[in-house]
Amino acid sequence: MNITTISLFKNHKFFSLLVIGLVATFAFYISAYVDMEITGVPLDISDVLGMLVVGDHESSFIIGNLFHISNGIGLTLFFGYVFFPLSNRIIKGKVWSHGIIFGVIVTATTVWFGMLPALGAGIAGINIAPEVPAMTMFRHIVFGAVIGLLSKPILEK
Repeated sequence: MNITTISLFKNHKFFSLLVIGLVATFAFYISAYVDMEITGVPLDISDVLGMLVVGDHESSFIIGNLFHISNGIGLTLFFGYVFFPLSNRIIKGKVWSHGIIFGVIVTATTVWFGMLPALGAGIAGINIAPEVPAMTMFRHIVFGAVIGLLSKPILEK
């Protein structure tokens, strides 16, 4: 899917953001597999989320993926309807730069000080490995950049 395809949905903001959220979440997964390969730290969020929801069950990987993809779509809708309109009033810039800022904020707030400590991994996941803060930040910057790049036709007017 390219920017031209996304612009076909220019008059359908909700559907466009839904598709963009799906694509951005898959970009997150690609970056996750890259950073796990580079660092050797097996931080697969789908496994973790699945086990959190259904425990050590054969369906945990599928449930974790569904949960994470839904979260990515929800965050993208939040970006398009709430975050970007507000942040664009404060900081004038390209949509992709707002996407990156969004990725950083999501990581530093909900991931580092919410999800990872709640899972017993410590602030920013430091109890898992020293690479975890950089890994989670990298993944969410990729996620945010993809949201910003693909949503430009529907958000920048």
